[in-house]
Amino acid sequence: MNKAIELAKAKQYVRDLTGGGLLLAESRLVAETLLQALPEKDWNHLFTDENILKKNSPHTAIRYARTIKRRLEPLGVEFIKAVLHASESGYKQLLILSLMIHTPALSDFMHYTVAETKRVYKPNLAVDAWDTFLLDRSRILPGLNDLSESTLHKSGSNIIRSLVEADYLDNNKTRRLQPVYVLPETLVWLKKFNRLELEAIMECTL
Repeated sequence: MNKAIELAKAKQYVRDLTGGGLLLAESRLVAETLLQALPEKDWNHLFTDENILKKNSPHTAIRYARTIKRRLEPLGVEFIKAVLHASESGYKQLLILSLMIHTPALSDFMHYTVAETKRVYKPNLAVDAWDTFLLDRSRILPGLNDLSESTLHKSGSNIIRSLVEADYLDNNKTRRLQPVYVLPETLVWLKKFNRLELEAIMECTL
C-alpha cells in the first residue's frame, strides 16, 4: 500500500487524541455554543476573544473547542442536547461514546486491551498497555510506525486520561479496573446510531 495512504489511515485511527481526554468541564460549554448554530467567525470569537473556557491562551482555548466540536457535531443536535441534559454518569458515557465513534483507537484499546485485562482477571491495566497495543495494531496499520513518538505518547496518555475520567480506571497511577455498565440513556443512542456492538466494548466484556 502507498505510504501516504498508510499514514493517512494511521492519523485517522488516532485522530484528535492529542487534543485532550474527555474534556469534561469544557465539553458542556462547547456543546451549548454548538446549539446556537453561530457563523464560524462568531463561534471562534467566543473562545479566542471572550475566552469562555477560561484558558491561559487563545490558542489553547480554540484547540480544545475545535477538538470537542469535531467529536460532537457529527452526531447531531439531538445528541448534543442529550449530552447537556444527561446525569453525571450519563454525561461521561455520552462523551466517551462520541470519542469512541470519532477515534477508532479508543474502542479498539478498550476491546483488545482493557477487556482482555479483565478476562484474565488482572486487577490493573499494565503500565505499558498502550505501547503493547500499538505494537500489535501496527501489524495491521503500519502507518502508525510513521507517526511521531510525541503524537503516539500523547495519544496514549489521553486515552488513559479518558478512561480515568469515565470511571473505567481509578486513577492514572495504579490504573485499577472498575466496572462500568451502559446506562439506559446511553443505550438509546447506541440503538439510534445502529452501533449496538459498542455496548460490549463500553462494558469491556468479550
